[in-house]
Amino acid sequence: MEFVILGLLALRAMTVYEINKALERGVSLFYSASFGSINAAIDRMLAKGWISGQEAVENGRNKRVFHLTPAGRQAFQDWLASEIEAEKVKDPALTRLYFLGFSDPEERVRVLEAHLQNLRQTLGKLDVIHQQTANMQIPAELQKVAKFQLLTLQYGRDFYAFNIRWYEALLESLKRDIPG
Repeated sequence: MEFVILGLLALRAMTVYEINKALERGVSLFYSASFGSINAAIDRMLAKGWISGQEAVENGRNKRVFHLTPAGRQAFQDWLASEIEAEKVKDPALTRLYFLGFSDPEERVRVLEAHLQNLRQTLGKLDVIHQQTANMQIPAELQKVAKFQLLTLQYGRDFYAFNIRWYEALLESLKRDIPG
């Protein structure tokens, strides 16, 4: 969590609310966080000296704006340069699929049709984001950063498109196996 927030703060200083919104808009495809986990990460980063907080008043409201410190920038760069560890696939659908043989054939179809609907909705949301980014004017100093953010978006679109095709083929096969 800390490195995700450091990356967001490398773009610009933000409040906890702005960090949460940036997470929802940007990295929610592969990373989710609550206000509680964001606040806990901020406390840890403040203790490490990776960020600093500055009180500000905007529209009569007090808010705390967090900035990346040189130590935080270095920690972020060290993390970026470190080896990327391979992780196990963490997809609840695979766990369900593994045991789906215990359910009735009609129930399997129902569960997978509902899952496909969710996958299509998520892909649709990513397609909307992709369309919105097509017209964005990106400042020259952020072109390289934006390139990799857009590559992450494309990965998500490709991931969901693959899953949709895979589950559609599975569903077709299962429907053929239903007697009737």
